[in-house]
Amino acid sequence: MTRLPCPVCAAPAPEHLLSLACGTTDNSTLYPTVELLACSGCGHAYNDLTPEEISGLGTYYDKEYAPANLASVVKDGDLPGSTSAFTLRRYGQLHELLAPHLPSGAAILDVGCAVGGFLDFLSQRGSFELCGVDTTETYVNRAREKGFNVVVGDAERLPFSDHLFDVLVVEQVLEHLVHPGRAFHEAGRVLKPGGVLCIGVPDAARYNELHYFDFYWLLMREHIQHFQIDTLSRLAGAHGFELIEFRQSALPIMGEAMVMPNLSATFRFTNASPCGDTTGDIDSTSRAMKEYVTTEVARLNVKRTMIRELARSRRPVYAWGIGREFLYLYAAAGLDECNLCGLVDMNPFKQKNISVSGMPIETDALLAQAGQDSALLITAIAHKESIGQQVRRNGYAGELLGM
Repeated sequence: MTRLPCPVCAAPAPEHLLSLACGTTDNSTLYPTVELLACSGCGHAYNDLTPEEISGLGTYYDKEYAPANLASVVKDGDLPGSTSAFTLRRYGQLHELLAPHLPSGAAILDVGCAVGGFLDFLSQRGSFELCGVDTTETYVNRAREKGFNVVVGDAERLPFSDHLFDVLVVEQVLEHLVHPGRAFHEAGRVLKPGGVLCIGVPDAARYNELHYFDFYWLLMREHIQHFQIDTLSRLAGAHGFELIEFRQSALPIMGEAMVMPNLSATFRFTNASPCGDTTGDIDSTSRAMKEYVTTEVARLNVKRTMIRELARSRRPVYAWGIGREFLYLYAAAGLDECNLCGLVDMNPFKQKNISVSGMPIETDALLAQAGQDSALLITAIAHKESIGQQVRRNGYAGELLGM
């Protein structure tokens, strides 16, 4: 076991909270099991990764994550940098927090800008010098097509000279980093003296309050860090940033039922290290994640019982929605033991490039062969009602199962 030291306070020997089988598609480089740790020094929760798993993440972003997102047929979802209603709501909340720190002409860098959605939002709300950076070349090219100054790079190694920017936005990025402290160091380097850093991350303190699907905030394996305000402030303070303000919100990200607990904070770079309180309530911080794990283990056990009965029946089973929820049910809840006869997903990238245990992903035309004794497990949880209505209109006569 690797047991990475804490990325916030560098304390060794963290407590192991959970091993969660999340499943994987054939030939994927995304690591299949979450090993969740909690720091004994500050309470921060994070995923333990081997060097091979870290390397695989980089390939996953370029070869799987970005192409699948760009190929999605998104009506109300949250394609990175999109202009969906939910994304615009998130941008609005972020802008409200940033507005006091955005004088006319401010030089602003959006780190992890994806296809330039927030840059576009800002361009309509003032006269600013806007710049973006993202690790994915496909996203960068899309943002450039909109006319923005965007370059390939990452938060841990920003391709800019010192002291160029008045404001840095690092929205929904820090949780993806193996070494988030490097991002704070780089932010301090490229910010002007007294510059402002705005960070948005999922709020691990409220994972348990906003249930969407079992372990969903851990099934997003690209999220390696699980920050709360105490640990975020502690890490920022260690790199010379002083907390100005933070806000907790709930942001729909794919339908009103899927709501992410969000934590947004602004920091000012003072270049004093450490800066501010670096203690926090360690017991409270670690307790929130432990309670979340306990609650979700109980939910997993319920699903295991349901799927065990389905496996015993040997009924033909089809699944619609081949994403993180399906893979979790397949690997952790026993769906792999069922009489699985077909996989459906309407994402063309998945249909062309992805399989599970050799089984291809197909369109809903596959269901024409399903008999009345079959069961369709709708694992695209955000769209289960619309999918159920669609398959009934198309004549599917088997049982619809939701998880």
